[in-house]
Amino acid sequence: MHFVRQLLRHFTPYRFMCVVFIFSVCFEVAYAVASPLSLKYLVDDAFTPKDFQAFLFILTILFSGGLLNIVVSAFGDHTIGKLSGEVIRKLRGELFVHLQRQSLPFYERYRVGDLVTRFSLDMSSIERVIRFASPMFLKESLSILLGLSMLFVIEWKLTLAMIAGSTLMFIGPWLLQGRAEAVNVNYKEAQERFSNTIDEMVKGHKTMKGLNQQLRFRERAGKQIQNLFSFGMKLHVNNSLMERLPLTALLILNGTMIGFGGYLIFHDQMTVGGFMAFFTLFMSIGQAGSNLSFLIPNLIESKISFQRIEEIFGHKPDVPESSDPKELPSTFNTVQMEGVTFGFTAEAYQLQDVSLRIEKGMYVAFVGPSGSGKSTMLQLLSRFYDPIQGTVRIDDHDLRTVSEVSLRRLSTLVSQDTFLFNGTIKDNLRLDNEALTDEDVVAAAKQARIHDAIASWPAGYETMIHHEGASLSGGERQRLSIARAILRNPQLLLLDEVTSALDPATEADINQLLQEIRHSKTIISVTHRLASVVNVDIIYVFQAGRIVESGNHEELLNQQGLYRSLWEKQNGFQLSQDGLYATIDADRLSKLPFFEGIAAALLEDVAALFSTETCQEGDVIVQEKEEGNKFYIIVRGKFEVLKHSPEGGDKRVAILQDGDYFGEIALLRGIPRTATIKAMGPSMLLSIRREAFRQLTEEHPSLLNTLERALEKRM
Repeated sequence: MHFVRQLLRHFTPYRFMCVVFIFSVCFEVAYAVASPLSLKYLVDDAFTPKDFQAFLFILTILFSGGLLNIVVSAFGDHTIGKLSGEVIRKLRGELFVHLQRQSLPFYERYRVGDLVTRFSLDMSSIERVIRFASPMFLKESLSILLGLSMLFVIEWKLTLAMIAGSTLMFIGPWLLQGRAEAVNVNYKEAQERFSNTIDEMVKGHKTMKGLNQQLRFRERAGKQIQNLFSFGMKLHVNNSLMERLPLTALLILNGTMIGFGGYLIFHDQMTVGGFMAFFTLFMSIGQAGSNLSFLIPNLIESKISFQRIEEIFGHKPDVPESSDPKELPSTFNTVQMEGVTFGFTAEAYQLQDVSLRIEKGMYVAFVGPSGSGKSTMLQLLSRFYDPIQGTVRIDDHDLRTVSEVSLRRLSTLVSQDTFLFNGTIKDNLRLDNEALTDEDVVAAAKQARIHDAIASWPAGYETMIHHEGASLSGGERQRLSIARAILRNPQLLLLDEVTSALDPATEADINQLLQEIRHSKTIISVTHRLASVVNVDIIYVFQAGRIVESGNHEELLNQQGLYRSLWEKQNGFQLSQDGLYATIDADRLSKLPFFEGIAAALLEDVAALFSTETCQEGDVIVQEKEEGNKFYIIVRGKFEVLKHSPEGGDKRVAILQDGDYFGEIALLRGIPRTATIKAMGPSMLLSIRREAFRQLTEEHPSLLNTLERALEKRM
């Protein structure tokens, strides 16, 4: 009953159309019941006494009623079509808007396939029940009620016998209902899992091929397809039983009715015309009952679908807008955090008691090791999350109290995970700002150093983007996102690793652009590449969710703290002017633990053995369990360290960035790699092969002895 009440709630805005439709159904049912009843009068009052006038009168009534029934039924069909269309349109729109209002944690709980199946399969199921099943349910139910009333008028004893026997038609479906609901839930969840696999396969096809994971995905998809088959068979068998059992009961009732009806005729308790009318009307009611039993599987499926959609409607935004939101002004003076503590889960905090103040027009950088809370700060400043404790303010306005529209108008976040919409390049840059001219778009693209690339494409700015920009390189997507941010002209520009996917030359251009616009905007940049923050006004150094140092570049170097150690890790590399080659000096090598204490002259020879390697997003540098024969130092870029888990699949265990190194054991011993290292964007490495290093150690045995001792300590 709860399902019915919830469904009727969506019909209340369309009361007039509901009344019109119910009237048409009532008229159609009344005519359908009256038609068999007319047989009694035709046989008993017209055919048997051969009364032609009575025959014409009855025939005229039937013919006139039939024409009127056709007109009313057609009008009713039009009404239910419009009514169901309006209800589904409204429900789809409400669901879409509700999803837009949800916060980031919601999209972390639900995957793409989970939501797509609710919009497609579940919504289609509800549409079928509203457009077809509900009208039929109403029509057949009225046919049964009115038909039974007429049967009582014709012969009450026979009617009571038929009602007693008709319970057989509904006992079977009632007993199977619980099982049917469980099978429906399992089948829909299996559809969700398969949809998620398809989504993952399409989006990650390049990575899947690069890691040779096609077989694993085929096996996973094969199991899911088998589950769909198994649950589909159970659903089919269950639905068939629910449909067949009432038909079997109806056949038994027909035989019973003919036998009992014949007994009444032979004992002069019923006329032949009355029996013919009763038989015809009972067959009509039996068909209506059978139709209702056919509807039961559809109603059960729609009930499950409706519950799944109501589950989505039941989620309230984790970051709700205030009931009386305040509009932020078009400019501001300060951005502040006061005692901010935040964690994605209750078990661990990403930020702990963070306080800072940023004045208008400042260029500020957040730096620190991976996982120290830098990017989380931008998430809070963008109000994708609210702090557990403390406040985030723009001037005197707590972000919890301001309207989202005014916040988005004032600030823009450019993240490292660039999303492009399906459409043209121009559409992606202009978005909803129709006031922008083509000249404005081109100027922004030039500032972001992407215009020349766009102009070289056959369709130029009309080039279509598909699959979130998968056909473009990471650097092209990143530069488009920067151009898009420039066109939005925000007062507060938030940058999250925006140069991570750029080559050195383009990175230098973007850094120069930021220097040009820094005085017209407030810029807050998260980066792990310290060379790009040398000239910013203030640097906040994060570690384990806290600000441990702050100041400008020179001040932080003099503090001899975390910033200095990070700077030294990234320093000591020289890039060629075109950004294609890199070298490392002996001083930088001496800071690696296993080269510590080796003479500078020897380290110069070691440095000369390194060669430059470049890679793109998704490239696998080393594969777990393969024999290692190279040592790598990351000049620029980001890499994820993956280990195969016993449960299946690869699990990320660490992230490596500029200045980090891996594979040092491969210089001395050819043992299998203990993890897979994969590039997370365009990157550059310096590598040295074991064979080349061996030649050097043969010439200088002391170098080999020192390395062996260092390796024993590390292992």
